[in-house]
Amino acid sequence: MLKTDRKEHFIHMAQHRTGRRISNTVNGHALESLPFAYARQSIACERHPERNEDSLIVDERSGLVAVFDGVGGSAAGEIASQTAARAALNAWKQEIQRVQKRRKVPTYFDSSDDIDLPTILQQLIEDADKLVRTEGAQRAGTDDLATTVALAAFSRDSSSRSYTMTFAHVGDSRIYLLRKNEALKRLTNDDGLLARLVDNQIISDEDALRIDQAMQASDLSDIEFSYFRLRGGITQALGSPLAPTIHINQVAIYPGDRILLCTDGIHDNLIDTEIEDILRRSVRSSAARLLVERALERSHEERETTIRAKPDDITAIVVTCCF
Repeated sequence: MLKTDRKEHFIHMAQHRTGRRISNTVNGHALESLPFAYARQSIACERHPERNEDSLIVDERSGLVAVFDGVGGSAAGEIASQTAARAALNAWKQEIQRVQKRRKVPTYFDSSDDIDLPTILQQLIEDADKLVRTEGAQRAGTDDLATTVALAAFSRDSSSRSYTMTFAHVGDSRIYLLRKNEALKRLTNDDGLLARLVDNQIISDEDALRIDQAMQASDLSDIEFSYFRLRGGITQALGSPLAPTIHINQVAIYPGDRILLCTDGIHDNLIDTEIEDILRRSVRSSAARLLVERALERSHEERETTIRAKPDDITAIVVTCCF
């Protein structure tokens, strides 16, 4: 038997004995593959290529992902997003260490760990908000800085070998879920003008979605077009004068599911059907890059072609469930 054949035979036998997918071997020991594949891409706005005001977290071993979009259009925005990302990741690692102190390599939280993941994410974001207000403001030399956040963590149920995604957000960075044979689903609702108009019963949910997804000014009335132009105004963020209301939820994740976390550089330029098409057609390693490239192309289009063109920092994380 050839060397490569022996390796494949070993992997096959290990899978047969354990019922687990095997990615490789080290010193004769089978390694269980990670249950999720991660792709990420982030580029700075072409108007300030030296400064990306978006930041991201991808911790593949422990299953934490997040995007941050600094607010303010200056170096303060970059500092805000970087400060929040660092604070959230450090707090997450400390929690992992506290719960998994006997493990040499950090891994996903398990239902047997008896943890409250929504509370952990709440604390992560509160810590990030506090650090933006203090350390971030000191670094920036101003307290006029803020950042959005969209954050998700994956945990497993050891009894059923299934996974849950707990997610949280503040501002207008979004999280989407694409499931086989189902339309793309937006899991987060922006803290923005359109949501405020819905809350005040000025427009309906259906109107808000139609305005948000418009491609041409002719698709909207004059007042709706004014709402469209102002839709990027967010009503809360980390580092703002008032402590944010953190939105937290959970969803079961199944094999083949794809999760997108993105800043508004993606969803301001692309409508949901375009995002869905790219997620559905692309291989998992290139999905984030293709989304960013298509959003960048859209940002170059003339206003006569579409009202969506918007130069911005552009960030996407695509997580594919493959357990």
